[in-house]
Amino acid sequence: MIKETWLDDCRKWCRQIKFIAEDIEWAEKPSHSGWKEATSLLLDERRVTIPHLYFKGEFQAGRMGDRVTYGLMHKEGKERHRVFMLEIWPSHQRSHRYKDGTPLFGPHIHLGDYRLDEITREVRSSITGPAEQGWVDRFVRHARIQSERMSIVPPFGHDLFGQ
Repeated sequence: MIKETWLDDCRKWCRQIKFIAEDIEWAEKPSHSGWKEATSLLLDERRVTIPHLYFKGEFQAGRMGDRVTYGLMHKEGKERHRVFMLEIWPSHQRSHRYKDGTPLFGPHIHLGDYRLDEITREVRSSITGPAEQGWVDRFVRHARIQSERMSIVPPFGHDLFGQ
């Protein structure tokens, strides 16, 4: 990974059409009770695993509101970096600060990783709940992940407490 070309690499990976390699299973995150996570390898158009790229989702229940993230991630050795991420935070909760110190509230997207180079933008949407399928659809559209047999589903989408 070269810092000078990181954002260009992220854009290239986002433009590449990808497919989920396995059904998405949201399971309790071992390091955080009450949090859920889901991961999947990604396949190219020939249905061959794309080296270094994978999908990662997280659900975090919080007293100020629930948060969900959907990410296209890059892993090389032990290093993991964000390529593209949609973070759904409650609109009343500060999630980050821009580089100039301005606070960022609510849903937003990241292109790239802060350790290399990134662009962060606020997202406006009429989608209400953080675990709604509309957020998944938005992430899939930006990250260019196609669905054939398997697809990304939000946490709690197919269980007793699903919507």
